[in-house]
Amino acid sequence: MKKLTLTILLVAAVAAAWAQKPDKKTAKLEKQLVGTFVEIPGARFLTRNAKGDTMRVALAPFRMLETEVTNASYNLFLDDLKAQGRMADYEKAKIDTARAILVTHYGTHPAFPPLPPYPVSCISHDGAMLFCRWLTEKMGGNEWEYTLPTTDQWKHAAHGGLIYNTYPMGCPYLTNRNGEPLYNFLRLGEESITKQDGKYVVVINYDPFHYIDNLPDPAKSRHPNNYGLYNMSGNVAEMVYERGVAFGGSYLDPGYDIRIDSEKPYDSPSPLIGFRVIAVRKKQL
Repeated sequence: MKKLTLTILLVAAVAAAWAQKPDKKTAKLEKQLVGTFVEIPGARFLTRNAKGDTMRVALAPFRMLETEVTNASYNLFLDDLKAQGRMADYEKAKIDTARAILVTHYGTHPAFPPLPPYPVSCISHDGAMLFCRWLTEKMGGNEWEYTLPTTDQWKHAAHGGLIYNTYPMGCPYLTNRNGEPLYNFLRLGEESITKQDGKYVVVINYDPFHYIDNLPDPAKSRHPNNYGLYNMSGNVAEMVYERGVAFGGSYLDPGYDIRIDSEKPYDSPSPLIGFRVIAVRKKQL
């Protein structure tokens, strides 16, 4: 009986892994359109909702883009919308350059060549969802569904199998042993500390010209977590399926605010917020 149980569990595990394994043709087309996906195992865990109630969560396996969606991929999507004459969708999805605080310097900074694999930002939640539907259409629309991850899926992937870690790399530190930052975030110095009402507090000046050297890194940069995902903390915060909240913090957030659980509310496109997509087989939906 014990041997039979082990066999059943093994078959189930193999079936779950196969269910999220794309064929070579699919993987090649995905890479051309948006990039490489990595497999994220299923999980069961406890979490708390907004009211503080404990909830049990069960997640099926899925695949997630190893990087944030890049400018190159998003512009490919926008160009295709225009080519199809889908101007109403284009207007919803277009990059809001009026909200790009660093737009004048972002494209001319030495670290930002003309067509870099940098994360897209300054887009709406509707734009990100339209991108996901477009990707599903381009991939044939029959086998795989591409969408934004839910909050639970995003956090599970960011932890990389280390459920108690604060940051994706597992250690509780923001730098390595040489003092080099593991993430792209706002490093504050002594000039940011002041005294108010007899207490020392940190004052963050979000004047973009003060932090002109703080810009996003390439989407695939620094080190991946245990699941092979880059920049789950810092760089740009990432939208989830639920509207109005992004996780992981950005290049203009201090260390405490790039924790996996750090929430960044938003109600409009922001230069600090991007997204990445997940893929699930349609027959599992």
